[in-house]
Amino acid sequence: MNLGLLVVGLIGYAIGCIPTAWIAMKFTHGKDIRNEGTGNVGAHNVYDVSGSKWLSITVGVVDALKGVAAVYAAQLLHGDWFAAVAVSGTAVVLGHNWNALLRFKGGRGLATATGVFAMVDPLFLIVWWITYLTGFFAIKKNVHVGSMTAIIGTAVLAWSTPDRVIRDTTLVVCHDPMQMRLFVAAVSLLLFIRHIEPIREVLRTMSFTDDEE
Repeated sequence: MNLGLLVVGLIGYAIGCIPTAWIAMKFTHGKDIRNEGTGNVGAHNVYDVSGSKWLSITVGVVDALKGVAAVYAAQLLHGDWFAAVAVSGTAVVLGHNWNALLRFKGGRGLATATGVFAMVDPLFLIVWWITYLTGFFAIKKNVHVGSMTAIIGTAVLAWSTPDRVIRDTTLVVCHDPMQMRLFVAAVSLLLFIRHIEPIREVLRTMSFTDDEE
């Protein structure tokens, strides 16, 4: 493995491991968020447990800034080398979702991935929000359904987006659009894995409701 990629990967993972939601809940409410609500270490659970919209927004913004910081660190160290940006961007989401400081518990990565894509290619951020809103309003009006729709939709659309469009919208140098597609797929996979259980819960709830009817 290239040493430079290993270094930025470790840096990205370390940034991702900053447990924003855990810190926020511990210092403001004296609670371990892993043992509260859904146990998810993220902004949505912060709101569910604390009832504070502003605390939740603050956590979400800081988590997004982790994604920004990871990409920026890769650019500082390696300039326009896209592989470094991709590795660091993927690693920061990995660190957020499976945090070594919290015994590999973490969040679902949406805010952190938002920060990453805002720095790399806003096109996929726009696509994500469009597909999220489509899934949210058209299917179940559930945030997890919207998120899963967005994750799958963004990954699929990344593979169908013309090379020229990717080259025109990216904010980093990416000579091979296939690398961008693989990067989007890797981040989407990390998000997808963390949304499997919430979607199962939604399906169980729907099944229970149908049985009652």
